[in-house]
Amino acid sequence: MRVLGQAAGIWFEKRGISAETAARYNVYTGSKSDFDGAVIPNPRGNILVFPYVDHGVDVGEKYRLHPKQFWQRTGGKKTFWNADVLDDPALHDGRAALVITEGEIDALTAIDCGYPFAASVPDGAPPVPDGKRPDDLEPVTPTDDQSGKFEYMWNNRERLKKIKRFIIAADADAPGQRLAAEIVRRLSAAKCSFVLYPDGCKDLNDVRQRLGSSKVMEIINSAQPYPVRGLYRLSEYPGALELQTFPCGWDGWTHILRLFLGEFLVVSGVPSHGKTVWVLNLVANLATLHGWPVAICSPEMPTVPVIRDRFRRFYIGHKPVLSEPDLIARADDWIERNFVFLDTDPTGTGESDENFDLEWIIERATDAVLRDGIRALVIDPWNEIEHARGKMESTSDYIARGIRMLKRFARLYGVVVIVVAHPTKEVGKDGRHRTVTLYDVEGSAAWFNKADHGIIVERRGNVTTVHIQKVRFEESGVVGSYVMKFDQIAGRFKPELAPEDDIAAWTGG
Repeated sequence: MRVLGQAAGIWFEKRGISAETAARYNVYTGSKSDFDGAVIPNPRGNILVFPYVDHGVDVGEKYRLHPKQFWQRTGGKKTFWNADVLDDPALHDGRAALVITEGEIDALTAIDCGYPFAASVPDGAPPVPDGKRPDDLEPVTPTDDQSGKFEYMWNNRERLKKIKRFIIAADADAPGQRLAAEIVRRLSAAKCSFVLYPDGCKDLNDVRQRLGSSKVMEIINSAQPYPVRGLYRLSEYPGALELQTFPCGWDGWTHILRLFLGEFLVVSGVPSHGKTVWVLNLVANLATLHGWPVAICSPEMPTVPVIRDRFRRFYIGHKPVLSEPDLIARADDWIERNFVFLDTDPTGTGESDENFDLEWIIERATDAVLRDGIRALVIDPWNEIEHARGKMESTSDYIARGIRMLKRFARLYGVVVIVVAHPTKEVGKDGRHRTVTLYDVEGSAAWFNKADHGIIVERRGNVTTVHIQKVRFEESGVVGSYVMKFDQIAGRFKPELAPEDDIAAWTGG
């Protein structure tokens, strides 16, 4: 029989948590079996047991042996402690926020102080690597969240999407700050707030013991919103911040084109002028130079073999042959680690019944942020997406709305969104040729007006000219036309650089 022993009840009371509250959440005491070492219920035992219940079913247990030795039942499901609170309607309609704590004791503290909407992560906080800041996070690999430290968030991703607000109450130390940063980037800063602990207190239970339950509630109720890109109060800035931009990876283009997380980039040009290859080259540069995972949605071009072979050639430096299996294996491993593909029918059977529309793409891209930590999303081309235009909505209005949706996604998750959009068929009609502008992109002037970068790719013979027609911020590049040549062997674009003293004339500056 699962019972919270008397000694354990006294221990909880000393921590400011009533024994009744602990028992109501099925916390009990146990001891190790002499037979196989498993923890079994024992009112006189010296092990605290925190059952993990998910959808009403016991799916795991966490054990605490005094003073601070922790382990978990082998084979248990990774989920939040008190996971079923995630389904409470008050969290879904925004009346309450979910408090996420670093440990079960802190979650029980919030509950016992009168705030029932609390859950704890199962594994505590991750350590901060030597030489890193707590918020200096590494890109997330495709397998990290499915089987790693944040598997519990992946397992609950659909439930978390329904929750309007979160309060992150991790410990006030470096690992706690890192845990908070990892959680926030998976939930989006727009939905998250953080607690401020009084001097000398490191977590909610510390506040409870030192200052009482009313102070715990005060801290929860006065949680501060995390800054969201583009939405700040002056007091929320940690200091004088500048726009952080990143080079695009081509020699000599350090100041010509610099991307920033959260931007919306449009690429256009007449068919067969190399738009897709140029964009694939760009994101391959970003993956190589910055370690950015990239999601690619390309309904017009099959991932296998076309995109795969483009990336293989880029990685190896020439078109691989069957006699180079080791090179091909290394290239495929690089692709596997750096790219994820959005597809409704990867086998090509045509049996998928999913709507391949913009909402689906954004939802899958959000999953890719949570699972893979993507930093760039490519949609190529726009006209191949299924477009669900409203009955009273013009094409121009629909495109403007779609761009707003993509820009909102980009800002919330810090992702560079790159859209390849074809120009109107009038460009190049009857064999006439002129340089495309962003205003020629089919459907709406919003392609120019709302882009942070607007780029036209134009090829004449074996020379490609990249026209950077829109640069929203001066820190992110220079408007102008730049000549590039495509190396057919390596599958890469290379800039044709002008003399340094002629740079102004060359760029049109």
